[in-house]
Amino acid sequence: MTFLAPGYLFVSLAVAAAIVGLHFIVTRQPRSAILPTARFVPDTRATTIAAARRPSDLLLMLLRVLLVLAAGAGLARPILTARRGAEARVILIDVSRSARDSIAIRDSVRAIYRDQDAVVLFDSSARLITEKVGDSLASLRPTTKRGNVSAALIAALRAGSALRDRADSLELVIVSPFAREELDAATDTIRKLWPGKARLVRIVAPAVDTAAAPSSLTISAAADDPLAVTVGLARTTAAASGRIDRSNASSRLSGVASGGPLIGWPEASRPRFAAPRAVRDTVGGVMAGDAVVVSTFDRRWFYPPDSLRGAEVIARWVDGEPAAVERPDGAGCVRSVAIPVTPVGDFVIRHDFVRFVASLSRPCSQITSLIPADPVVVAKLEGKGGLAARSTFQPLTDAHSDLAPWLFALAIAAAIAELFVRRRARGATTLARTGKSSAPDEAQAA
Repeated sequence: MTFLAPGYLFVSLAVAAAIVGLHFIVTRQPRSAILPTARFVPDTRATTIAAARRPSDLLLMLLRVLLVLAAGAGLARPILTARRGAEARVILIDVSRSARDSIAIRDSVRAIYRDQDAVVLFDSSARLITEKVGDSLASLRPTTKRGNVSAALIAALRAGSALRDRADSLELVIVSPFAREELDAATDTIRKLWPGKARLVRIVAPAVDTAAAPSSLTISAAADDPLAVTVGLARTTAAASGRIDRSNASSRLSGVASGGPLIGWPEASRPRFAAPRAVRDTVGGVMAGDAVVVSTFDRRWFYPPDSLRGAEVIARWVDGEPAAVERPDGAGCVRSVAIPVTPVGDFVIRHDFVRFVASLSRPCSQITSLIPADPVVVAKLEGKGGLAARSTFQPLTDAHSDLAPWLFALAIAAAIAELFVRRRARGATTLARTGKSSAPDEAQAA
C-alpha cells in the first residue's frame, strides 16, 4: 500500500496521540461514603478531587481516535500497488507524417515491447495507451500531422511517475525517424528532466529528393508591391523557396509542379480558404516557426474551422488564431496567407519580417518531414548514464484512491457514534453528581 499524500497520515497520528494523552489527564471526585460524624461536616459542596489512574470513557476515546485516523488516512489517499519489478519501460512511438513506413514502425515496436510497458503514441500531441495495447500496436498507422518530440517527452515523464511503483528502474525508448521538424528549442531542456540514457530506435525514412523543391523564392506581383522588396532580401535564405502570388486570382491557384510551395498572398482580395471577419480588429504580432514579427496588423480575414480540416497552420497571430495555412496539392502544396503588408515605413525591410517571409516560404511539409535532424542534436536526445531510478520521479498527484471514500464513510460513522456516546456519558455523569450531592444531606438528616 502506498499513500499519495502521506503527510495527512502523519498529522492524524499526532492528533490521535494527543487525544489519548488528554484522556489520561483526568481528575475526578473521590467516591463518597457516609461517616458517623457526618453531622459535624459543614453544609457545603464537596470540592476534593483526585487523579484518575485510568480513563473511564475508553469507548469515547477509541471512537475519537478512530475518527481522526480514518479521516487522516482518507486524506492521505491510500492506493494498493503491485509488487515492484526490476525494470520497466516507457516507449515513445512516432506516428507522425515523418514516420511513413508503418510496417517498420510495427516491427520495431514488437521487437522491444513487453507486458506492463507504458506505450505513448505521438505526432503533434502525445497520448498514453492504457487499454488493448497489443491491438493498438498491430494497427499503427502514420498520421498527416507534424511530430513533436517535446510533447512526447512530457508524456514520458508522466508515464514514468505512474510506473515508479512497479519497478526499481525505468528505461526510456524512442522509436522515430528523428526528423528535423520534430525537434524544437524546448526539446533539449525537457529531455534533461529524464535522468539517465535513452535508447533510440531509428526508423529508416525515405530519402529526400532535394531536386523536388525550387532553388529560390520568386514573386508574382506589381512592380510597386512592397512585398517584392522583402522577397528580394529573403531570397538569400537557404530555406526560402517556391512562388508567392500577390494577384487577386491567387485563391484559385493549384500547386507548383516542381513540388515547392505556392503561396497565395493576395494584396487586397480574400485569401484562399479564408472568410471575412464580422468585425475587423487589430492584433499586435504574428509568428511562424521561430520567426516573430511585432507590429500592428489590421485583420480582415479569418480561417473557419471547416477550412482547417486536412490543413496545417504554419503561422499564428499572437492570440493563437491561424494567420496562414498549408494544404498538400499533388507533389507540392498550396499555402494561404491572410496577413496584410503595409507599405508605410521600413516594415518590409525589417530583419524580423524578412525572416518571417523566409519561414513562410520554406519547402512543403512532404519534404521537410523527411529531412533528418542534426546528429549532434540526436546525440543529446540519447543522453548519457544508466537507467533512471524510480526515486527520481515524483508520484502522480491526480491518481485515484478507491479506499479513500470508504475511509471517509468510516470517519463519519465514528463521528456520529462519538456524539451519541458522549451524550450518554454526560447524562451518566450528571446523575452521578446528583447522587453524590444528596448523600451528605441524607446522612445529616439521619
